[in-house]
Amino acid sequence: MGNRTRMKERYRRLSFLSDIEGMKNAIGEMRGMFFPGQPELNSNVRPDAQIPVPDEEWFIRTITDKIAGHPENAMEYPFYNEPIFEKPLVGFVRGDDPIFDQFKEIIGPHHFTPWEIMKWQAENNGVTPPDPKDLSVVSFVMPITRNTKNDNALQTDWPAERWAQTRLLGEIFSQRIVREIVADLMERGILAISPDVTPMFNKKRYPKVGWASPWSHRHIAYAAGLGTFGMQDFLITEKGCAHRLGSFVVNVQLAPNRTRPDDIHAYCLHYQGRKCLQCAMRCPVDAITAEHAHDKEACYQKVARSLKYCNKNYHLFIYGCGLCATGVPCESGIPKPLQAGGDKNDKP
Repeated sequence: MGNRTRMKERYRRLSFLSDIEGMKNAIGEMRGMFFPGQPELNSNVRPDAQIPVPDEEWFIRTITDKIAGHPENAMEYPFYNEPIFEKPLVGFVRGDDPIFDQFKEIIGPHHFTPWEIMKWQAENNGVTPPDPKDLSVVSFVMPITRNTKNDNALQTDWPAERWAQTRLLGEIFSQRIVREIVADLMERGILAISPDVTPMFNKKRYPKVGWASPWSHRHIAYAAGLGTFGMQDFLITEKGCAHRLGSFVVNVQLAPNRTRPDDIHAYCLHYQGRKCLQCAMRCPVDAITAEHAHDKEACYQKVARSLKYCNKNYHLFIYGCGLCATGVPCESGIPKPLQAGGDKNDKP
């Protein structure tokens, strides 16, 4: 995506025509289009060059610093320069973790393993693909601000304006910082790639799972031990489920820094036998039920209709909802009864 001009003192006019970056983002997400070319690997770095290899602390610090100080982490009018995201969570998973083969069965054969997407990057740069054991995936969670969560929690049908801005500007920002990190690593002679900013990325309906992409940030975050899934299919983390996620693959061996729960629903009150279903009550189209969990098609149809609403009311070419992620016990953290050391008799 190109540079998006932040609207400071007024709304964008005729956003169906003028919000070019919004259109590129929406279409690119579905069709793998409009992304800048991949950075080239610096092949002039000698094997004996004394260049420090980035470690776990480097990745945590780099992502944290970018989110704290990057000018793109900012809203437009009428919330000009409010931050979009707060301090992130960062986790790592080995490129040869068996869970990636499991994703081939759970999500579908279309879902990339780290080696498959890195093979594409390596061959584009005329080098031999690294062994899976030499790869790592870096996953990060960007919590949404309290103002945005409060606004969206008051909504009953369509997303709040701050939420809509977060859905668009936050996604552009996430892709921007990942491209910057990947470009930095490639300049150091280290292969790296973010699958969702390549022509290989697109979303489509699959027979087994419905709407899906070939690289799921949510599943990658679960693999990295950053959270577990809720009734609404959002990832519940220690900072809650109101967030945006990002991830990328690097040719660096990084040690996992979190323990992945075996139970993919370990932090969801309903799945742990507690009375809740508040995300179901928040859904305006009953796409979440105790009997069938999350109906992705009903959800998709509602979200698709929000494009017109967001254009008309917020002057943004974007779709979204997020009602089931706000005004719920898992909005800003793991529900207290399910936290380590929590009292199982506590009310949610």
